[in-house]
Amino acid sequence: MVWNSLENQVANEFESLDSDGKLKFMKQKETKRAYTGAANLIWDKMSADPILPFIDDKYLYGQFAYDKQGKFYSQTTIRSALYIREMEKYFPLKEIKWVTDFGPGYGGFARIWCELYKDTSTYQLIDLPRLHQISQYYLKQYDVPAQWATLDEHQEPDDKSLFIATHSLNEVDLDVRIKVEKILPKYDYIYIVYNKMIDQINNMVYFEQLGDKLKETHHIYMYFEKSTSKWRLVATCRKL
Repeated sequence: MVWNSLENQVANEFESLDSDGKLKFMKQKETKRAYTGAANLIWDKMSADPILPFIDDKYLYGQFAYDKQGKFYSQTTIRSALYIREMEKYFPLKEIKWVTDFGPGYGGFARIWCELYKDTSTYQLIDLPRLHQISQYYLKQYDVPAQWATLDEHQEPDDKSLFIATHSLNEVDLDVRIKVEKILPKYDYIYIVYNKMIDQINNMVYFEQLGDKLKETHHIYMYFEKSTSKWRLVATCRKL
């Protein structure tokens, strides 16, 4: 699976660089894996959004970015802003105090969430062990406080909570997904972005089945988002 194969490949390259090369490396890697065909569509949708001046990229290191009135926005940033706006339709974001970010990449969404919602008490990033150093390095540039863990080290939320997985849960093996399924009911809100297929797994079928399982504890909303050309699974706890 993509998630597993990235750990050694990406970590080896990151560890071989000096400090000047690390952030540039992360941006280049993110650009290669980003869904660049959708970038202009997302920008068209989000470019006038008043949230943007609060989340501009301070450290681009050569990555392509959209320029608006002297502030710059990477594709990761505008996608994250879109995710925030989508979640606002279902979740009271200001009430959320605990966020678990599964497969957070270099930490782009974590940076934006923590800049917008400073009262968040716990932001937990779940990733493969050797990939932690990448998001740790990036988030340090923005003084973003967070906690890092592997899936087996996952801490259960003890406050109003959100589980987010954007282009990550859809890239892991079924045995990892089964572990994630066991912790999802513990969250008040769930937001997942996924594509149609990965290797031999039909994600359309898998996430439909996941939605059915979660119906015991959550209200489920599933839809296709046009600008990103990806699907969403959104869930809110029935007890709220």
